[in-house]
Amino acid sequence: MGLAATYAVSATGSPLNYQWYENGKQIAGATSDIYTTPTTAFSDTGSTFTVSISNSLGSVTSAPATLTVTARAPKAGDLRFQQVDAASTVNGYGNGPTGFASGIPGRGGAYFSSSIGPPLFMGPIVCGQPPVPPGEGCEWPYEQFNLPANLLGLGLSIGFEGDFFTNFEADLQSSTFPAGGSPLDSSNSVVTSLDLEPPDNLFAASWMQSSQVTGFAMTQQTVAPTSFQAAATQEGANSRVITAVSYNAGQVVYLSYGWQSDTSTVYEAQVATASLQTAATVAAGLAAQGYIITAFGGSNLDGSYLLVGTRVQGDTMARPFVASTEDTYTEVMQPGYAMVGVLQDAQGNLTFLGER
Repeated sequence: MGLAATYAVSATGSPLNYQWYENGKQIAGATSDIYTTPTTAFSDTGSTFTVSISNSLGSVTSAPATLTVTARAPKAGDLRFQQVDAASTVNGYGNGPTGFASGIPGRGGAYFSSSIGPPLFMGPIVCGQPPVPPGEGCEWPYEQFNLPANLLGLGLSIGFEGDFFTNFEADLQSSTFPAGGSPLDSSNSVVTSLDLEPPDNLFAASWMQSSQVTGFAMTQQTVAPTSFQAAATQEGANSRVITAVSYNAGQVVYLSYGWQSDTSTVYEAQVATASLQTAATVAAGLAAQGYIITAFGGSNLDGSYLLVGTRVQGDTMARPFVASTEDTYTEVMQPGYAMVGVLQDAQGNLTFLGER
C-alpha cells in the first residue's frame, strides 16, 4: 500500500490508439501504452485492468491484470527502512555482477556513490577472539550494488567504516569521520547498522545517504536490555525509527531517527532477541506481524542479537519475507526484496534476510 502500480502493453501496427479500463470502466486520460495508477490503498486489491488497442483495421482487448495490494510501503525517500519497498529495490536489483563485496579492516572504510547495500554482516568470525592487539583483529564483510542508470536521480550512496571504540562518541558527530560522504550526523544520512567491539577497541557502522532527501535527525541512547522495549515503544510514539543497535558492557546502544517529512506518524516497534541460528526465524515472525526489520545487531562475542521491527500503528498485514543462502541469494534480489540483515556463521556460510 502507498505505491503506484504500473501496467504496460506491447503491440505492433500503426497508428495505434490505447484506452485503459479499471473494472470495466474507462479511465479518463489513460490513452498510452503505459498506465500508472494513483497511490494504492488496501481497498484497491482485486481491481482488474484491461487495455483496448485499436486502429483503422479493428480493435483488440487485453486479458485482465489483477492488482494485489500488500503491506504499506514507507514514504518515498525514507532512508530509515533499509530500502524496503523503495524505488531502489522494489523492481529487483543486483541481478548480475553489478557491485562489489569485500571487508573493511578495523580502522578502514569504503564509500560508494550511486549505490545501495545491506547492513554490516553479523557473525562470530567478524572479530578474532581476544587477546588480539587493541585496534586490530576485526574485519566486517559488506556488499555493494550499483544503481541502474534510470535510478541515478535518487542520489543514493552507502558507506562502511570502522575506528577505535574509544572514538565512537566523537565519530558520530565528527566532521572528518567517515572518510567518504557526509558526516554521520548530517541531515541527509542514516546509519543502517552498528557493531561495537570493546574487547578489540573497535567499532564499525554502515550508513546510507541521499543527495535528494534531507531532514533526518539522529539521536543515540544507551539503556538496559530490560528497558529496551519501553524505549523502542516511546521512539515509535514520537515518529522516530530505530535503525541500528549493538551491545556494550551489557547495555543496549541504539540510534534512532526522526524525519522532517514524517513528524506525525505513530509507529509501533517490537524488540526481539535471537541467536545467529534463530535470527532468520525471529525475523520471519516479525514480518508476519507486519513489521519491517529496521535494526539488527548485538554481540558477535557471545552470539546474542537484537532485532527491531517497526510498523505504522495498526498495520498488521503480513510482509513477504525470505531467507536465502549465498548460493541462492538472487531469490532475495530479483523479486525485489530488500536485504534487512546478513548472517555469517563460524564456517563463513551466509544467510541473507530479505523483506518487502
